[in-house]
Amino acid sequence: MSDYASVAEEARRAFASVARLEAASMREPDSKALRINLAAKQKLAEQMRSRLMEAAEESQVEVCNYRLIQTENRRYGLSYVSDSMLSYQYLFTQIHDAQKNGRKDRAVFGTEALEESMLEVGYTYSGSLGFVLLAPATRDLFATGTLDRSIETLFQVIDMERAPDVREVALVLGNAVLKRVHDWSAANVKGGFDADVRWNRSDGRQLGQLVERERMERLVGLIEATSDTSNVELPVIGTLVGIDVKAGTFHLVVPNGGDYRGVLAPTFNRDWEVRVNRSYAATILETRTTLYATDQTRREHVLLTLSELQAS
Repeated sequence: MSDYASVAEEARRAFASVARLEAASMREPDSKALRINLAAKQKLAEQMRSRLMEAAEESQVEVCNYRLIQTENRRYGLSYVSDSMLSYQYLFTQIHDAQKNGRKDRAVFGTEALEESMLEVGYTYSGSLGFVLLAPATRDLFATGTLDRSIETLFQVIDMERAPDVREVALVLGNAVLKRVHDWSAANVKGGFDADVRWNRSDGRQLGQLVERERMERLVGLIEATSDTSNVELPVIGTLVGIDVKAGTFHLVVPNGGDYRGVLAPTFNRDWEVRVNRSYAATILETRTTLYATDQTRREHVLLTLSELQAS
């Protein structure tokens, strides 16, 4: 692992030198000395890139090549680039957390999963806007291959095309992963980017693809249009603080519990004289709609039955 870390540091320095010389060449385009020096540094940087890939494979650590391609002839705005990269890190960590700790419905992840999946910027390169992201060099040698399954799952998630695919991801990995996919895709759509994402896994396999902006736009629409709905009957005892038989609405509050507002069921007896600010036993049908894109659950309530409590 130490060899991998040292080669990574050399690669960083080599590509930093290339970046500095490229900037100098733009200021002095007629300088022959700068052109010669730049060509030499570019050759060295390519050699270091190859050495880094070899060292990563020997040490069985993962490397991600993350490249943003501007599709709208706009500049690479810092806020757009940072949103793309940060939402990608969160997506990858959320998937890794689901593999490690199980599915989650809220977009949160454990500290250990974050530390294991936190990618380090190895170096950047020209030609669109490219980043080589490295697995943590401080990882224990015996933790090699930790990210392999998460990498494979990442591309399976990005390949969603239909509503059943979305619901399958929610069932297996959790709603949180869907929100992260939505956020990453939306960030790239807003920035006008295609995202070329390619991984060298610790087992030597190479996985990757160009994810076009149009495809991410479809992902955003697909996740926003897909939701999950479930119904549950809730027997509760609470105080009826409001009811409008003509409008068909009610408001019931459970002490130290829920606050239920909604509509009366079609079968509710509207001829029954009901008094407010009294305690009743009620059966409420709660419809829960999970909105994958916003990480929120909308709840709607229907009052099925209402009965007075018997005096003890």
